[in-house]
Amino acid sequence: MRILVVDDDRINNKMICKKLEKRGFEVVEAFNGHECLEAVENKQIDLVLLDIMMPDMFGSDVLVELRKNYSAFELPIIMVTGKSETEDIVECLRAGANDYIVKPINIEVALARISAQLTLKKMHHENLSKAELETAQAMIVTYNHEINNPLTIALGLLGRVKGEENLENVAKISDALFRIVDIVKKIQQISNETQLKHSSYTDQEKMIKLK
Repeated sequence: MRILVVDDDRINNKMICKKLEKRGFEVVEAFNGHECLEAVENKQIDLVLLDIMMPDMFGSDVLVELRKNYSAFELPIIMVTGKSETEDIVECLRAGANDYIVKPINIEVALARISAQLTLKKMHHENLSKAELETAQAMIVTYNHEINNPLTIALGLLGRVKGEENLENVAKISDALFRIVDIVKKIQQISNETQLKHSSYTDQEKMIKLK
């Protein structure tokens, strides 16, 4: 798991990063709000530890920007706050922060809260994947039924017209129908898959990948 630690105090930043690395996390450092936003955009961050008080952007402002593109489940954000910043942390929680820890950071408390948020993130992802699979399988069963009925009729009629003179067109029809038969078989295989594979259709759309 990759954690982004954001603090303008480089000593504090290094200290918490080293402690997290010793516990097996991959750590990315950022020292201001703009670096934080850039890191989240480019480095596949799983969770953010975000200091509230920074010189270029307040942590609360960075939080608001991140929440425009990432939900609390997609990107857990734990605010890091001084003991005197109670109003700020309330504001951050209302703006979408998942949790907070107080300076000086107790590493055991931090690890417990990080673990809790990553567990919730994993559970949310698994639930979404399950729901996606169930929806796709239901669609596959429906489309498979809708395709099979007219396909059976078309193949039956094809046998009746094979004696016609325009054998080229008959051959083309036959080829197209048997391609549909092949697709239906592949769809049936997918309905038994435990994980769906996707391929790009357009920049905005994806398709289920047929083997």
